[in-house]
Amino acid sequence: MTSPSDIPPPPSSPGTGDRRVDFRASSVGADGRPFWTRLGIFRGLPSDTLDQIRSAMTEVIFAPGDAILKQGEPGDEMFLLDRGSVKIRVRGKLSHTMFERVLSAPALFGEMALITSEPRSATVEAETDARCLRLDRATFETVVARNPQASVFLTKIVGERLMEAGTIRRVGKYEVCGRLGAGAVATVFEAEHPELGQKVALKMLSHALVFHPGFADQFRTEARLVASLSHPHIVRVLDTAQAYGTHFIVMEKLNGTLLEDIVEEGERLPWGMIRRICKEIALALAYSHSRDLLHRDIKPSNVFLTEDRRVKILDFGIAVSAEGSESAGGHLLGTPYYMAPEQILGQRLDGRADLYALGIMAYELCTHEVPFDAETLDDLLRLHLGAPMPDPRVLEPDIPDDLVQFIETATAKKPADRFESCGEAAAFLQTAAELPLVRKLELSTLAISYHPSRRGVVAKALRELHGKLSNTPGISLLYGHQASETMEE
Repeated sequence: MTSPSDIPPPPSSPGTGDRRVDFRASSVGADGRPFWTRLGIFRGLPSDTLDQIRSAMTEVIFAPGDAILKQGEPGDEMFLLDRGSVKIRVRGKLSHTMFERVLSAPALFGEMALITSEPRSATVEAETDARCLRLDRATFETVVARNPQASVFLTKIVGERLMEAGTIRRVGKYEVCGRLGAGAVATVFEAEHPELGQKVALKMLSHALVFHPGFADQFRTEARLVASLSHPHIVRVLDTAQAYGTHFIVMEKLNGTLLEDIVEEGERLPWGMIRRICKEIALALAYSHSRDLLHRDIKPSNVFLTEDRRVKILDFGIAVSAEGSESAGGHLLGTPYYMAPEQILGQRLDGRADLYALGIMAYELCTHEVPFDAETLDDLLRLHLGAPMPDPRVLEPDIPDDLVQFIETATAKKPADRFESCGEAAAFLQTAAELPLVRKLELSTLAISYHPSRRGVVAKALRELHGKLSNTPGISLLYGHQASETMEE
């Protein structure tokens, strides 16, 4: 590979005379980093990852008018415009120009060729003398085989393309309508089944996750099991699709908010609501565990509260059966802030790993802080492995004793010291919720006066109320009918 100083000036192009263009000046900022690293798609990538991507590129110089890409032709190369400008032109079926735009450095084009073999969708010509950094698909795949994180920018690229008019707007049979949210490992879109008109949530997994060794096989194996889950507190998975180098999970579309948004906004939830949220999560996990499926990434951003604030667990995208619960290829799958010690160590997991994450999340709901934090990942993992669990009452003295006990038991370092199962944890929270009813009873009385002709309507309403409340723990309901004498007007 040549360095910028090794590149000779390009030959004169017709009409330019003896003019020479010197590309020896480095396209870097005051921080010493190339200007192209400031593009949004590369933002957040570690310096060593950016260096790996750069080392895989080769420099190519184009003179004004040179064709870099031609619409309709195949290609497997991405170009990063480092100096100069290019013109992008899209022609319609009758060769009329439908779209024309000039891009100035730094800019990216032809990037979809890294993940799809479809013909080029546009023609790109050098408008000025232009220096490009070229990356072909084979070289890129070699890089991400060593460092899956290098593929993160692809996820951002595909996400943007799905939102641009006139570009890719379909994933399988689903038409993309808009974006619902984005996180570290997934972007969620609103989509619609074109024939049924059904609105769905379309979750695109990060390419970094997909490039982990063995993940594709694991995903296919577990996707069918995840789709079979049917529980009131687990989002329904309707379908899966594979496109643009990654996997998409098709789920029911929900109305409400993420628990993460409530935490970040600083909303203080009542203790009873925190208790109920944790109980509903524990019940859902107990259900999935009974079907031999672990979640492995319980956290506020994977818990949705519907409009009536009932729980729906999201993102079984990295879920795995207990049989395959050891970390594949030595890679950690999960979120370090919530990761159980045995998960960090790559040991065989059971449902108590999800329970540990739930306990960490319960601490966060009560205090609005995570119990363990550090400047480096290694230091954070060491805290999970060996540091005592902080007392949440230091930050929030009014936390009820039962929630403190739940957090302490669920987050014990050794699985054997935790609740035996998520079912047992849910029962603990249910009992804690009912204890105040034992110490103090409240009585509400309702009297209804009605015309005899409306007796059937009233009786039906009372039966419905009785059916709704009679199975609710802690409520005793008694109702009956008493006839009154006819009153003269």
